Amino acid sequence: MKKYFKLFLGILLLLLAFSKGFFIGMQKDTSLVTMILSFLIYLYYELLLKSKNKLRFIYLLITFIEVLSFTTNLNVFNYISGFLLLVLAVVEFFSLHIEKRGRKTIYKVGKVIFSFLVIISVVVLIFGIHSKPSNSFTTPNLKKVTLKENNLDSEEVMLQNIEIMNSFGSRVTGSEGHNEFINWLKSEITDMGLEVHTNKYIFEQWEEKTSELSIDGEKIEVSSAYPYSGITDKDGVTGELVYIKNNDYKPAKGKIAVVEIDNTKKLPLPLIMNKLDSFPLNTNVVSSDGDVVLSSTLQTPNLNKLKDLGVKAVVLVWKGVSSEKVRDQYLPFTTDYAGIPALFVNETEGEKVINYSNTKSTATLTLEANIQSDAKTESFYVMLEGKNKDETIIINSHTDGVNVVEENGAIAMLSMLKYLKDEPLDKNIVFAFVTGHFRLPVFKGSSQATSTWLNDNEELWDGKNGHKKAVSAITVEHLGSLEWKDDENGVYKATGNIQSEYTYVNNPIMLEVWKEAIKDRENTKTVFLHGHNKFEFGESQPLFEKNIPVIGFIPMPDYLLTNSNNREMDKFDITLMHNQVKSLLKAALILDDLPKEQLGIGDSYSYFWGNTK
Repeated sequence: MKKYFKLFLGILLLLLAFSKGFFIGMQKDTSLVTMILSFLIYLYYELLLKSKNKLRFIYLLITFIEVLSFTTNLNVFNYISGFLLLVLAVVEFFSLHIEKRGRKTIYKVGKVIFSFLVIISVVVLIFGIHSKPSNSFTTPNLKKVTLKENNLDSEEVMLQNIEIMNSFGSRVTGSEGHNEFINWLKSEITDMGLEVHTNKYIFEQWEEKTSELSIDGEKIEVSSAYPYSGITDKDGVTGELVYIKNNDYKPAKGKIAVVEIDNTKKLPLPLIMNKLDSFPLNTNVVSSDGDVVLSSTLQTPNLNKLKDLGVKAVVLVWKGVSSEKVRDQYLPFTTDYAGIPALFVNETEGEKVINYSNTKSTATLTLEANIQSDAKTESFYVMLEGKNKDETIIINSHTDGVNVVEENGAIAMLSMLKYLKDEPLDKNIVFAFVTGHFRLPVFKGSSQATSTWLNDNEELWDGKNGHKKAVSAITVEHLGSLEWKDDENGVYKATGNIQSEYTYVNNPIMLEVWKEAIKDRENTKTVFLHGHNKFEFGESQPLFEKNIPVIGFIPMPDYLLTNSNNREMDKFDITLMHNQVKSLLKAALILDDLPKEQLGIGDSYSYFWGNTK
């Protein structure tokens, strides 16, 4: 029995060591469990076995180290404890002496497998803990900023600018509305006496005209078209409906595939998010935020493969989400042009489509769209000069979007420009108005559209060959968002709360700066996040990947990509946006005051299992 206890103990210790590297967002939980178990093992050796084995003192040492890890949250104690656990795991597991031939052979195989798992655990331990966001720093004296209210745009002026933006209609990349919005922004900026610097691009643009679906003469309501999926003429494509099961699309060759998108199936949040802090305390990640974006991105089939298989068209059926919530969603917006038309329908209409497919009914799917091979679009920037000509702060957003919150960052930046242009600045502040967020396959570079802007304007940020060095950045997105959710009865409505204000930060200084900027706000729901497992939502990601210290402000409401006629104005609050702009201005002025040595550099991605509580 004692032999098998050592076997069990070796496996347990290996799991504890692995968990310390993998569950990086649960450091206190893993420390507490390890602390208790290591102390119990020490007591077992000391009191029950009355063993003289000196290994028992290592268990006691681990207990003490875990107390320090639990109370200080420092990575160094995780490293020490993790490697001590691995050493003990190897010693305990390999100390068995088995004589019976059959069991001895099994044990030899077990030792090989165990050795392999130890190597994996070492890699996970080193990589996981090393990637854990830093938390050891000296808080600098942050500037106390009092804004000059008379120099700041009023709510009325901001709302007027919002209404002008909405008057251009949908502003998907390179569309007429988008180009008109860009020209208006540039005109407003040049009227301030500032110089605009432009990067122009040409790309192939797809823009929906009409979409319809009918089955055996019955018209089916379409929730939305799949952007850049494909195109038909006015007569559409006709074919037998085939309901796809188990991802087997071969039966749909020469026919129309019907595919369910189940919004109740969710990727575990700790794999895509890592929460660092919140303000007020106990503000948590909301699991349903951005759910239809993720579901459409992760569950829609690869249309290029379906085209190669000879599938004529695709009907995508939403499941587990209200009809109102999915209406007019511009999703997904991250795929290449496929050349096969696809439409979304809601769950109610989808049940009809699936029933029709069971009787091998014939459908006609129409998706007319304009395709322009040489569509024009542009990014531009404006620089406010400071005393220090060698350093920059980048403030960025994207100009393309579909409604009032996606994207109103440019309107906020316009107000920030007006305020800051007359301020005595220490650093140069570069305002980057970026195109391409709604055509990421063309403009994303390494991640998001700002990647392309960074590549084309290295003289403003990389610090090489006499170039200016970006010492910090702020990304401005989705202001004034109110929270709307499906309730328990599936009714899509306002919750009475503001939308959670997800804010990416990549070093502790950025976290403290944003806390200082929002601490006096009457209404905030801030959740601080760190880029995790290569996920960072929004246009702060390219800045993060260049290790520029960044504050990425990005609320993610459920209606973010709703391309509705009213531009989702019923879900927007101008007072909230005005207050958020104040916080962004405070953050910019605090960053301008801090020397680059205190701003530091940005941490890289964290990995494995993050924290969402």
